[in-house]
Amino acid sequence: MDKITIQNLKCNKHPNKSLQFIQVNDVLTQPTSTKPLFYCSSCFNHDLHLKSINYLMIDQILQEADTNIIPKWPPVNNYQIISDLIDLTSNQSSLDYVKQITDFFHQFKEEFLNKIDVIQKKMINETLKYPIDTQQILKRYQEISNILQFKQILNNEQSNNLQDHSTLCKQFISQMESQKDKNTELLQNILTQANQLQTNFNMEYPHIIKQQLLTFIDQISFFNLDIPEVNSTDYNNARNYLETNITNQNNQIGGLKLTSDLIMKLVSNKSNFCSDQFLSKLSESLQSINPLLKQFTLNTAVFKENKEQIDFSKISEERIHLIEEYVKHSLALSRGEQQYEQEVKDSLEIKQMTQIVDSKMIFLRQEFIQQFEKFLVDVKPFLKQINFTNTFTDKNKFDFFRNLKDNKLNILFQESLPNLDLKLFATQYNNGQRDQVVNKKENGYYEIEKLNNDSDVNCISNTNLQKDQKYIFRIKAELQNEGNSFLIGLMRSSNADQTGGYKEYLSCHLNQSVVKFNNYGIDKQLKGVGFKTSGENMIELRLCLQEQILEVLDFPNYEYKLGLEDKYKEKLIQFDDLRFYLDIFSKGSKLVLMDVKIVNEFIN
Repeated sequence: MDKITIQNLKCNKHPNKSLQFIQVNDVLTQPTSTKPLFYCSSCFNHDLHLKSINYLMIDQILQEADTNIIPKWPPVNNYQIISDLIDLTSNQSSLDYVKQITDFFHQFKEEFLNKIDVIQKKMINETLKYPIDTQQILKRYQEISNILQFKQILNNEQSNNLQDHSTLCKQFISQMESQKDKNTELLQNILTQANQLQTNFNMEYPHIIKQQLLTFIDQISFFNLDIPEVNSTDYNNARNYLETNITNQNNQIGGLKLTSDLIMKLVSNKSNFCSDQFLSKLSESLQSINPLLKQFTLNTAVFKENKEQIDFSKISEERIHLIEEYVKHSLALSRGEQQYEQEVKDSLEIKQMTQIVDSKMIFLRQEFIQQFEKFLVDVKPFLKQINFTNTFTDKNKFDFFRNLKDNKLNILFQESLPNLDLKLFATQYNNGQRDQVVNKKENGYYEIEKLNNDSDVNCISNTNLQKDQKYIFRIKAELQNEGNSFLIGLMRSSNADQTGGYKEYLSCHLNQSVVKFNNYGIDKQLKGVGFKTSGENMIELRLCLQEQILEVLDFPNYEYKLGLEDKYKEKLIQFDDLRFYLDIFSKGSKLVLMDVKIVNEFIN
């Protein structure tokens, strides 16, 4: 249907009106007889249910179909697509890609050639400052030497005799000889300039620049998919690949491309403390020459053998600052700055640590102390992480022991457990090695636990007790059930595998409340009435075989004291194989040997 025909058609409802609209959407969903396809302006206005998106002006199709994209046509699910196409085609210049490319290269060639002309003239003018060829050198030589004037004198026909000719030549030669220094200087300048140009002249570098320019030109592209630096997906993948595999490539010499990412990864290490602004500018600059960088292949490992890059990005700013401070500290020490080193040694951290390791109670070698003090000076920045303002639980006591005289220290040391090397073990009596376990804890305590059966078993010390020594044994009882009991005292090692230690009658029998019951030797009341302990259930056994002392006390109150019956005291002198002895009767009970001492005197 052409324009003339459509203009001649009139609306059936409004005969005086020409048809102006045609329905172009939802046609399939309507019965053919219910609604007309064409509308005049009156039909359009009178239809209260009309959807404008479904109608298109007939004139718009007839007049613009050859030149424009028609709104609402063809039927689509999303008309924003057609709207976007209209917006896109409205700016013709932005779509003329071929013209844009042509204009770019035309302008590029013009600017490029102009730039080359400028540089060419500049280089030629620079070169003309030097005697650059044989003719120029010869011309300067003739000017300085006056060789042509000499030639003219020799060819002078006015000289009628040899004498006159000799006189003229002699005058000229004398004149030139008188300026020998000047001649030498001028000729040397010519030689120097010529050699200087020869030395400075470099054809290799321009060839490199030319190749680089050609490489850059090869990289020109107007499409992002061809440009890794712009194609964000490929770019990020390449960057992630580099970061993941740079360590693996470290020992694979050859084939590692030099890229802006590689340089940035090395430079942007947090330990370099580069500012974000600098890194951003550097990244932009490197990206601009990335095509050139990729032409170079590093035929060497990035890192030293058996070394990996430290990933400082995973270290907190606080620790980075600490590392920075440590490096500056180490440099100051390496420069031998005596005043700085002395200030470090005088710092609170160093002084307190030195006091601790230099305490006589620690028994360290002087050589070790000196090495440790030097180490403290070296790592002083890291000591700031320790709070030295409240180091000691009791500074007065620390100073007291630190300043003890050697003789007093020796006396104190004689009372300590290390000299005894005392151990406990279960004997074979009544399957004691099966039914009880003896464990030495990290703190030096011995823990004895009854595992099976309610029967007497022996646990004794590994060495015989010395008759002239004063011993103190302290144990803690952990008896859970009523009726549980244990014994503490002495027994002969020769009887340890055959009979119960209580039969020696050198023991004290205590129940679950750590209250004495039954009589097995240590039953004589020396202090208090009866016997019981504090809530900690701690017991102290004192003995000196030579002085016939064998006593049990409540510790630490010392309110009760039981001693060995007089009728058994002779045994303390009679037998040479007496040992410390414990006996746990009930299953599940525990005894803990917490302290053993040799003392000069018993107190309380």
